[in-house]
Amino acid sequence: MAWENWSGAQHFPEAELIPLPSEAAVQRWLAAPQGSGVRRVVGAGHSFSPLWGADDALGSLEGLDGVVLEDGQLWLGAGQRLADLGPKLAAHGLALANQGDIDRQSLAGALATGTHGTGWALPSLAAMVTGMRLVDGDGRIHVLTGPETLDGTRIHLGLLGVVTALALRLRPAYGLAERNAKIPFETLFEGNHARFRSQRHGEFWWIPASDETLFKQLREIPLGRSIKLDPLPFGGEGERWGPAWQIFPSDRDARFNEMEYSVPLEAGPACFRELRQALLKDFPKLPWPVEYRIVAGDRGWLSPTQGQRVAAISVHQDARRPYGPLFDCVEPIFRAFGGRPHWGKRFSLDRAAFEHCYGKNLERFRALRGHWDPEGRFLTAGLAPIFGDTADV
Repeated sequence: MAWENWSGAQHFPEAELIPLPSEAAVQRWLAAPQGSGVRRVVGAGHSFSPLWGADDALGSLEGLDGVVLEDGQLWLGAGQRLADLGPKLAAHGLALANQGDIDRQSLAGALATGTHGTGWALPSLAAMVTGMRLVDGDGRIHVLTGPETLDGTRIHLGLLGVVTALALRLRPAYGLAERNAKIPFETLFEGNHARFRSQRHGEFWWIPASDETLFKQLREIPLGRSIKLDPLPFGGEGERWGPAWQIFPSDRDARFNEMEYSVPLEAGPACFRELRQALLKDFPKLPWPVEYRIVAGDRGWLSPTQGQRVAAISVHQDARRPYGPLFDCVEPIFRAFGGRPHWGKRFSLDRAAFEHCYGKNLERFRALRGHWDPEGRFLTAGLAPIFGDTADV
């Protein structure tokens, strides 16, 4: 049976995807001998980086989608899609404090790769984690809690074991109102990103083919019976409003591949200007947007926002077209401005470059991976050069 990731860029024609609808099923799967011995789980397959290998045994967590209340704490099944989680939390009067504008990802996959939304005071989704249930390579179940533990494990890329359930720091359900307007990007950079700071959420898209900038802003509103959804489509000028989980996501039916780097906030405007000039010169007809978001820092060892507020800048290419020329053009610019790549998106950095980006935190995570998975049962060929021993490079 063939399996491919969401964009189709990674295609494994001989893959056998094993359903893992329970924690016990995960334990049995890890105990059974198979293939190369490397085990990898898939959620929505929405990542673009080498998180899976052609010879890996693949398991699907799609059936792990429950919401269980235990001792006053909600435990969320790791395999459920973010799109399905919103209404489940709303039934408890709760909501995620933030999420991105795509909700196709699985919960565990989004957290493990450091997926984020936008917001001057809001970090990545992984920063919300308060507990993890993890099955190690020997089939033992561990419940991980406390910031000292979770700072090292919240972004893990599937290298420590199989996460089956997560507890998150949630908040009471709320509503959002969205407004889109065409605003020159230079105006958005004025006053140290003053327009971003004045919004709960603010981001912009710039389209090379039209050289136009669309600024999206979200403000929090009360949630009650008077709230109704505006039929205006996303992306046009105007407003819409409703429960937060319905307003965060946008329509992303067209498939693409993506590269994203987080650069220090003060370098964001200069980095964007240089990207713009490069794309207008070499890719002037590109219809796909460059996305500019601001994300607060957090303490995760592998977080691209670790220790600082950043400008997260994304470049997209149609999934039907080669992405190499475009990404080869923009990646040196990201690196020149001190950027760190998103773990779930395309990058070409080697071991030395990641050591420069993360320093002792990468060394600490390697030691943690060696402790949790000494036999390398979760270490893919694509990740081994970064996270394995020196002999794996």
